Amino acid sequence: MRVALIASVFALMSATMPAVHAQEPIIIKYSHVNSENTPKGVGALRFKELAEKYLGNRVKVEVFANSTLF
Repeated sequence: MRVALIASVFALMSATMPAVHAQEPIIIKYSHVNSENTPKGVGALRFKELAEKYLGNRVKVEVFANSTLF
């Protein structure tokens, strides 16, 4: 019985592992009211660059300047 329990736990874990890696990326919508050439706009673009660099395909940042999202 113990072997069957261990085998079923292993089978469940191996069946759910691919689902963890197949998730869609997290989308961050960064909206601000200034243009892209202001300090806040440059900072938003830098945040996008660093977040996508260090987090890879797990996150996608969309920057909306000049209140275009509203």
